[in-house]
Amino acid sequence: MGLASIDDYISSLDENRKECICDFVAFMKTEFPGITPRICFAMPMWWIGMKMYDGYVGISTAKKHYSIHFHDEEYISDMKKSLLSCRFGKRCINIKYDDEQSISVVKQNVKDYFNSKLSGKF
Repeated sequence: MGLASIDDYISSLDENRKECICDFVAFMKTEFPGITPRICFAMPMWWIGMKMYDGYVGISTAKKHYSIHFHDEEYISDMKKSLLSCRFGKRCINIKYDDEQSISVVKQNVKDYFNSKLSGKF
């Protein structure tokens, strides 16, 4: 059975993972209160438009890191220069659970990414 809500996703996590996800969910609620997250591909995602490929940011967990997923591969490529302690996937940034500096940089990039996509939409 799949997860139906963000709360279901969070409640399925251990404490270390839960803390990071809750922090990011709270950040997104504060910065983008008009965007309702949904579970897509078994992770919380925030879509900019009506379709996933209008732009999105998602978050998922792994054993030793959590990942922030972006729709835009170029955007991730640009972040590699400032996030030397992180690993990168095709459309994600892998952040170690205790890396506060990197998540601060990523959050600023999420704000910039969403604001650039949203300008002119509303």
